[in-house]
Amino acid sequence: MTEWGLPSPVVLLSGDGHYWIALDYRTCGPAGEPPVVWLDVEAGQDLPIAPDFHTFVERLTASDAFAD
Repeated sequence: MTEWGLPSPVVLLSGDGHYWIALDYRTCGPAGEPPVVWLDVEAGQDLPIAPDFHTFVERLTASDAFAD
């Protein structure tokens, strides 16, 4: 993770080296419930997606719900 300049401690869920979806343990610690964040390595930004993993999964939407 240090080779990509990512913060720690985070658990990466998906990404490509430039952008990541992650569980962010920086504020809650190892025993807490981490928020799900979008990490933009190039811009040095992290944006909240959901307050926790359960909420993140509940908000997922099938791709066929979106227009082509």
